[in-house]
Amino acid sequence: MTDPITPQPSQPDVQPPPPVVPPPPMAPPPVESPEVAPPAKKSGGRGAIIIIGVIVAFLAIVLYAVKDNLSAGDLKVGDCFNTPSGSTVQTVEHHPCTESHTAEVIHVVEYTGDTSSYPISLTFSSFAEAACKPVFQTYTGRDFDLETELTIGYFYPSRDGWSGGDRTVTCYVTRVDDNPMTKSVKSS
Repeated sequence: MTDPITPQPSQPDVQPPPPVVPPPPMAPPPVESPEVAPPAKKSGGRGAIIIIGVIVAFLAIVLYAVKDNLSAGDLKVGDCFNTPSGSTVQTVEHHPCTESHTAEVIHVVEYTGDTSSYPISLTFSSFAEAACKPVFQTYTGRDFDLETELTIGYFYPSRDGWSGGDRTVTCYVTRVDDNPMTKSVKSS
């Protein structure tokens, strides 16, 4: 007899599980970064030196332009200057009398009229004429009434100056034709 065969349970075809492969490493997420400018080149302080140079040049130009300026109230007898334009004068361009100039101070006098209120310009004109004419002859050696080349001008205080106590009238000589002079008008 034959041995009975015991059926064996069939085993399903089992395949071994696939090998475990770790997942590929993840790339770090992109990091948003602000745009970065390349580092500034060192200029060795040239920028600051250039700025300082520009400032110094500007100041030199301004100082050169005003180097001859003098407050009209600081003029003294014998000072030569260029007559300014305009009705209100703060400063004048002062020059040695041997350089080109258009006016020369011949008299500085305190206003002696009524000082209780600011005088009108006609009052200043009358005062200046009375104060400057006699000095013109003394200073220049010429008779004003016969003079054809030179004439008289004057400065008087502004209303603000008057309120501050300024009563100075400054008489000066200019040429009738407004041409510049290169020497003093004072007689020797």
